[in-house]
Amino acid sequence: MSFSPGRTSDNVYLVVVDAAGYSSIVRHNPLDRAAHAFDLLRERVVARVHDTAADLGCARSDLWSWRGDGGMLAVHDGSESVARDVALTSARQVLRVDLPEVRDALRHTEFRGELHLRIAVHKGTVTYAPDDRPGAIHSPVINLAAHLEELTPPDCLAISAAVHRVAGPHASAFELVGEYEGSGVHLMTPSGSAQDAHRAWLTKAGLAGGVPVFAQPERPSQLEKLRLVRAARTEVIDYGTALRTLSGYLTTAERPAHYRDTVLDFLGRGGLFRCVLLDPTCATTATLSEYRGENIADKIRNSVRAFARFKQRHGEVTENLHVYQTRAFPGFAAIAVDLNSDDPMILYSPYLMAMKTHDIHVEHGDSPHYLATTASGRLLTQLTALLRSALEPGTLERVM
Repeated sequence: MSFSPGRTSDNVYLVVVDAAGYSSIVRHNPLDRAAHAFDLLRERVVARVHDTAADLGCARSDLWSWRGDGGMLAVHDGSESVARDVALTSARQVLRVDLPEVRDALRHTEFRGELHLRIAVHKGTVTYAPDDRPGAIHSPVINLAAHLEELTPPDCLAISAAVHRVAGPHASAFELVGEYEGSGVHLMTPSGSAQDAHRAWLTKAGLAGGVPVFAQPERPSQLEKLRLVRAARTEVIDYGTALRTLSGYLTTAERPAHYRDTVLDFLGRGGLFRCVLLDPTCATTATLSEYRGENIADKIRNSVRAFARFKQRHGEVTENLHVYQTRAFPGFAAIAVDLNSDDPMILYSPYLMAMKTHDIHVEHGDSPHYLATTASGRLLTQLTALLRSALEPGTLERVM
């Protein structure tokens, strides 16, 4: 028995399935082989839901949509517990039985890569499309189900709080791991371990209240960093301790000199490039030199001399390259793009202050780097305020 066009049904269980790593599979396999893998997946998922529905006498179980690597199925019965059992039993069996069997079948072909699945189950009131096109429905229930699937870690099954409240005998298999759009998220992993569920969720979703940043395990390459300069409209600020990397980019004898050419182009279109480094004579520099076992004052002076050579070699176009010194230890390095605009970007790196010993020494370039944008919300606001405070005219001395 199918859903009727235009009919509103309560307690419809939506099972959303998606193949994690779709783009990697398509990239490493001929299209026909990748299509075969996803066709096989679809067949197993749909058959599992339909067969479970038939076994339990469920009135309705329909495939509402499937787009290549995943889709949505709807399950409904006059007895909610029947629909619940069909949705949760079939979802668990897809992960425990069907997915391993599909993987095993693909191993006997020339398929490259590993197939992973994310499955989410949510329930609510849904009005079936009046023109018999389920893909045209945009109810909050469907939206939350789809978004919940996107947050689900690979090879896991997530259910909403609405489902968990009535999960009955299934509830103990799930662990409350977080929240999304006001709904608790309960997760089941292949191991069934509560600890594994929490680990999987944190790996995928992070801590509550987290904001998006783009993380690099170490200093980005020259070619990546110059993309920030290309994105700048009016101002770039490079803020750090000695700015050896920047001064080296600007005075390198290597060709092509990608970063230098990009900075010259930026200056040529009227941009302001501000370099801020420590005062070599201040107490902070002396303390850092002792702590790290290196002559930071000489490195600062070498950078200043390099900036002078750069300006001398390239003449008037470098008029808007300004060099400043500060007596306040920054504690981090940063490249800020259009800091005073409505949409600044800041690449920053908190210094890892390991002492220089025979055991370990962490160079600044080995420190993680993070790119904060407007998507980073309050984090970008805090970084912007911190940099603006550190760049107040009274805290800096212009030396070039």
